[in-house]
Formats: sequence, C-alpha cells, structure tokens
Amino acid sequence: MVLCKMFYEDKKKSGNNSSYLNIIIDEAHNILSLDSTRESEQWRDYRLETFEEIIKEGRKFGTFLTIASQRPSDISGTIISQLHNYFLHRLINDRDIKAVERTVSYLDRLSFESMPILPTGTCILAGILAQIPVVVDIGQTPVENEPNNKTMTIVDKWRST
Repeated sequence: MVLCKMFYEDKKKSGNNSSYLNIIIDEAHNILSLDSTRESEQWRDYRLETFEEIIKEGRKFGTFLTIASQRPSDISGTIISQLHNYFLHRLINDRDIKAVERTVSYLDRLSFESMPILPTGTCILAGILAQIPVVVDIGQTPVENEPNNKTMTIVDKWRST
C-alpha cells in the first residue's frame, strides 16, 4: 500500500500524461478488504481511502488500478463499482456473485446465472470494452509456461511415499 501511494503521488505531481502507471493487485481481497482483524480501524480506513482515491481520481493523472480476486465480496464496493472492465471467471460462492451483481451494471441475468458453471479458461468480459457481455475462451497456457500453482493432490502424495 505504501509503495502504491508513493508511486501514485509521484505520478500525480509529475503532470506527465504521456505515460501511464498501472497498479496491479493480485489476491486483492487480502489488500482491499473492508474487514480486517490484523490492523486498527484507523489504518484500515487509511488503506481503503488510498485505493479508493486511486480508483476514483487516478485516471485523471494517468494512473489505473487492475485487480484480481477470487473473493469479490471481501473487496470494498466503492472500488469494485469504479472498475471499467470485468473479466469474470467462475464464481461459485453466493456472496461473491451477489457482490458482483450489486456493483457491475454491465451484466445481464444470463451472465450471472452462468458464472457458477463457467469452464476453466473461460470468462465473461463485461464493461466499456464490450457493448454486451461476451463469453471469452482464454485457452490453455502452454505447459512450459504454466505457473507452479496446482493444488496438491494429497492422495497422490500418500501413494508415492
């Protein structure tokens, strides 16, 4: 958060609109959450105000925020509602689907109903990039480029020992 604030303030002061700053936050539900027991209420408010300012005002200064999260229900509604484009992958949890439904005006009923059954590698693109929600097949990542992030199959581990 401190680095994002510093880069944003520098970009804002520079007045240089010939370049842009794109802040990417993976696992955004951990950083942009309304609920946190790990910090004081004052620090939580400061953290959220910082990112809410970036998402609301940043584009005037060439600063953009890209977030990725598996739990949109944990993210500040102010932040989610200010996003312009959404790449929505499979969401199964009802709270997450409702959170998206409350904040994403670009989606129709069919899109919401299909979120829990989207196949791996498929997402719904909604926002200013598409006039209507579009189902997009991202495709397979070549094996040599796959990240090492597969869930361990514990039974296979037991069998190999």
